[in-house]
Amino acid sequence: MRDPLTDCSYNKVYKNLKGFSQNGENFCKQVTSILQQRSNLEINYAKGLQKLAIKLSKTLQSTKKKCHPKLEVPLQRPLLMVKERGKEKRSLLELTFLFLLRNPLCLVSAWAWVSEGMKSAADLHQKLGKAIELEAIKPTHQVLSVHEKKRKSLDNEVEKAANLVISNWNQQIKAKKKLMVSTKKHEALAHLVESSKQTVTKKEKQKLLSKLKKSTEKLAKEDENYYQKNLAGCATRLKWENTLENCYQSILELEKERIKLLYNNLNQYTQHISVFGQTLTTCHTQIHRAINKIDVEKDIQALMEETAVSSTENKSEFLLTDYFEEDLNNAMNKERQESSIKSKLLRLQKDIEKASRDRAGLEQMLKSYSSNSAFLDTESQRITAALMDETNLKLDLLQANSYKLSSVLAELEQRPQPNHPCSNSIFRWKEKQQTHSYVKISRPFLMKRLVWPSSAVVFARLYILSKPDKMMN
Repeated sequence: MRDPLTDCSYNKVYKNLKGFSQNGENFCKQVTSILQQRSNLEINYAKGLQKLAIKLSKTLQSTKKKCHPKLEVPLQRPLLMVKERGKEKRSLLELTFLFLLRNPLCLVSAWAWVSEGMKSAADLHQKLGKAIELEAIKPTHQVLSVHEKKRKSLDNEVEKAANLVISNWNQQIKAKKKLMVSTKKHEALAHLVESSKQTVTKKEKQKLLSKLKKSTEKLAKEDENYYQKNLAGCATRLKWENTLENCYQSILELEKERIKLLYNNLNQYTQHISVFGQTLTTCHTQIHRAINKIDVEKDIQALMEETAVSSTENKSEFLLTDYFEEDLNNAMNKERQESSIKSKLLRLQKDIEKASRDRAGLEQMLKSYSSNSAFLDTESQRITAALMDETNLKLDLLQANSYKLSSVLAELEQRPQPNHPCSNSIFRWKEKQQTHSYVKISRPFLMKRLVWPSSAVVFARLYILSKPDKMMN
């Protein structure tokens, strides 16, 4: 069976954006994984360095007690002397250094500087690892979780709207099949009534006429049901396309948020890494230069302008009504065939006139908005424009149905075929001994798709983050 959703431009653009969004999500997850590994390395490195500092400190204390048992007395004397003299207080490490300058025999205690340096470095690595986890990894996980729930909600909305389009499409075909069968039975009964007028009794004739009346009422009810389902196809299709457009804009906003998140993570990372001092200066300078080149607003502007996907038209497909009366090779009486088609054309003409009046009213409203500065309500203008689009779409569908029936009527009456702009947009396909008709209606649209901004630059920046061993050298 033909899929009414395949060739929709809105559907194609929405799927393209979802592909870009999935790539962006995968990139964000990979970066978060790299940052998590970097955080684990920093914390584990800090723990190992802290253990070495403690081990070295204990070794120094043990060496002092074994080799210089009276060392603690002279270490305490300078501290007491400084306090007694009221001079500026100094740390025990500074006093130890001053004492070592005067006591060459205690050179081994200079390794205390090494232990202190290890403790300071361990503290820096510990703070960096926790900062990466708290300020980059956890917020990113939270944002990705929110984005995932939002995308699922948007996908469900699109899927529900698409199912309504497919359901209406199938209902139209089912109602058409039912109407065709009923019309054939009705025609057979009508032929029986006409052919047996002279051969049956009055009572039997009355029974046949009663059956014909019930058949006529049933046929009219099924015909109206089929017609209304065909009109409902316009509303369901428009709702699906509007859902696609709204969900497209929502996903676009999620991608903007993710771009800003990656930028903020980079900015926070470089702020923390800067405290490492001279040993990380070279690496930090390279990262800082790369970050200074980022203009997040410019990236978003490029996202909205430079990667615009525009098209002059969007062709939407709608099923047209197909009736038994349109088959010129059926056994239907020609007069009844023409009468039935004319009644259907009259119904269509009434709806066309009503839609035309609605369109004229909406056009007048739009002119009032544009000419009168007092009308500054953009929401009202947007709603009116949407109603105009829906009315134009409905009018095109009604005119296409009218043109198709008028063409059949012209052939029955042996008149020239009517002309209409939609004549080249009506197509047919056969399925299980039935021919279905549909029309492609052109509609303008403009949508933009997302291109991941500055991806090469971002990968270059983040490559360094995954190499903590090189940064330490």
